[in-house]
Amino acid sequence: MELRILKIKIQKIRNTVQLIFLGLLFTGLYMNLRMGLIILLPISLLMGNFFCGWVCPYGATQEFFRTIGNKIFKKKYKMPKHVQKYLQFSRYILLMFSIIGISTIFFETINSYKIFMVLGRDISNIIISISLIIMISFLVISMLFERPFCNYVCIEGTKFGLASLTRIFSIKRNGESCINCKKCDKVCPMNISISDKDSVRNSQCINCFECVNACPVKDTLSYGKVKIYFKRN
Repeated sequence: MELRILKIKIQKIRNTVQLIFLGLLFTGLYMNLRMGLIILLPISLLMGNFFCGWVCPYGATQEFFRTIGNKIFKKKYKMPKHVQKYLQFSRYILLMFSIIGISTIFFETINSYKIFMVLGRDISNIIISISLIIMISFLVISMLFERPFCNYVCIEGTKFGLASLTRIFSIKRNGESCINCKKCDKVCPMNISISDKDSVRNSQCINCFECVNACPVKDTLSYGKVKIYFKRN
């Protein structure tokens, strides 16, 4: 009973933090704090990605729409594993294109600064409109699929995910007490197979602890220091 209460408290704390940052977004204060949130990047190196699962307003909004979807639709959809293992790299490809794009724009701006200023003014409204359509579309999709934007498109989450690959604190699984019910796999919003791992070192993991909360066996899934193995030749 105590363990269950502790799990519920963790999720309540996470949801409260999400609501706070959503409130900051709607009051216009979020962007003022945006640069301060860069501190979460070095934290990710040691403790994993907390930005996407706790702080990101758009991630929280997708979870809200997921809750609505659960009430409307009886069936909950998951991307098939054989598709997920390839499709999950889409956001890394987008990050690469983004880096190339930023470099290209910077180079062109040096050579034709005035042209880009004019183009920026002319297309800014169009870009905002397209962005809103894309964001709303992903919110609608999130009623059927969990965190679709986070899983396949978000460049910001990709940065934190890559940083978290070096973490020494993560979700770990006790194979001896695991009953292989796969409830952890079913609730994971990032579609990670947790039930076959000793520790979660997947860059998709957002430290939402939904898997820990869903595990029915005491001390089977927990968050803490994990062993780092080095391959020997």
